[in-house]
Amino acid sequence: MPTIALELDGPLQPTFPAALRRPQGRIGSGVALATTRSMAQWTDNPHHWQTLILLLPLFHNPDAKGYRKPVSKALIQRTLSEMQRMFTGYTLTRAMGWYWDETKNTGVPDELVRLKVDGVFTGSDLCMLHEWKEKLRHRFKQDYIYMRLTASGMAI
Repeated sequence: MPTIALELDGPLQPTFPAALRRPQGRIGSGVALATTRSMAQWTDNPHHWQTLILLLPLFHNPDAKGYRKPVSKALIQRTLSEMQRMFTGYTLTRAMGWYWDETKNTGVPDELVRLKVDGVFTGSDLCMLHEWKEKLRHRFKQDYIYMRLTASGMAI
């Protein structure tokens, strides 16, 4: 699998090898989840865009002593390679987050990579995203991976 150069110590500006510039299978176009009256149904709605937000950790969960081991650059690179193959484009930024650790009864700051994709997602896309989220949860050894899909408006 090709890797992508990603500098985590500086700006997040990945460079993509030529082999990844024209991927085949894309998701995020076609049918949108739309509601009609009180029933949710899949409706042909090619101009109603949705936004997918994905947050990936830069550090593993704290161990018993509170130490957080950095996530391997290879894990981030592998995920960016998948993004490049699945989507026609995305934005990538650093983010600071926070979550509540129930076992220690304390808040934990979290350094993240935030990926954002706009598109129109089909029912099969949503199934694929759910499966991919589970793969990412295992890959990053997380209890939870934050992935949100919301209506973002009309394409102009």
